[in-house]
Amino acid sequence: MGQFLNLERFFQRPDVPIGQRDKEQLSDIYIGNDGKRHTFVNWLIALMWEEDEFGAGWKTVVYPVAKGRVFWLVPPLFYTTFPSTFDKAWRLSEAIKASSRNDELTEKYVHPYWDDWAKI
Repeated sequence: MGQFLNLERFFQRPDVPIGQRDKEQLSDIYIGNDGKRHTFVNWLIALMWEEDEFGAGWKTVVYPVAKGRVFWLVPPLFYTTFPSTFDKAWRLSEAIKASSRNDELTEKYVHPYWDDWAKI
């Protein structure tokens, strides 16, 4: 992911509530510099247009969202490393949304190098 978030290239989807199991796993992943655990309430599942040395296309990205703070203050929980077509990125975002509704997003997609397009 780039160092700066370019919101002009950001295709946001509606927020999805985070389930209890995912919240528990997130509290172990996102610990602030002060040692306190962040409390998140929603997933922001989005598509981002990116152009880099590997090509240009859409990446799928997932941020945990907390009330009262901007989402980009924490690194994304999940993102694809290589750009793809909008259709592939959209289908992946739909699969992620389904996993989040089953309270298993962190179990299936927490690894930032996930790239198993055959399952989508």
